[in-house]
Amino acid sequence: MSDVRPTYDDEIDLFEFFETLWDGKWLISAFVVLATLLGFGYSQVAQPKYNVSVPYRVNVYSVFSQQKCESYTDIKYDCWADGTLGYFVERLGSGWSLNSKRNAITFSTPTPSAVNAYEDILSNALTSTNEALRSEAISELASIESVSNGNVLATERVATNMLNAKRVIQSIDNGQSAITFGSVSVVKSSPKVPLILAMSVVLGGMIGVFFIIVRNAITKRKEQLAKA
Repeated sequence: MSDVRPTYDDEIDLFEFFETLWDGKWLISAFVVLATLLGFGYSQVAQPKYNVSVPYRVNVYSVFSQQKCESYTDIKYDCWADGTLGYFVERLGSGWSLNSKRNAITFSTPTPSAVNAYEDILSNALTSTNEALRSEAISELASIESVSNGNVLATERVATNMLNAKRVIQSIDNGQSAITFGSVSVVKSSPKVPLILAMSVVLGGMIGVFFIIVRNAITKRKEQLAKA
């Protein structure tokens, strides 16, 4: 006795499915065009944003950072740089941030200024940072020299702190900048027109396909009800 496989009306016929989409190709195309036009319109009226980026290199390390990071041998130089960069970013003002992965200082704005304006901001903040690091080192030396205990002054740790403080003072007095910078770049970060248009095309196509499938399902349902 042979098995009889039952058939179901709700099984998906891929040929019929693609045929339905093909029959509705012009309607799907209309959704794609409409979505693309809307996406393009949005890209034209959306407020643009620009990203200001400046690569940097730290040359003079904060005395207190060197003391704090003394035991962090694996990440010593990154840790040392944190103190100097902290002074610097604080003096740049709000909106600026550090991108440690790219070794860059960044700033986002809808209305970018001229490159030389950002260079002036960086220069002023750097001058103030140099002064802060020098004052910090002088304070450290004064604190050490105020200690009257000869045994304490003879320790290796105190000697290292004195050496670090003197090195900072000497570097800045000799004209060494705490941080050096690369060229300032101003790049439009948004809206990204190609990405918006690509997403609009995909979204329009998806909406068109969904509309065709729903319309076809409704038509079939009405035919079934009419036959019943």
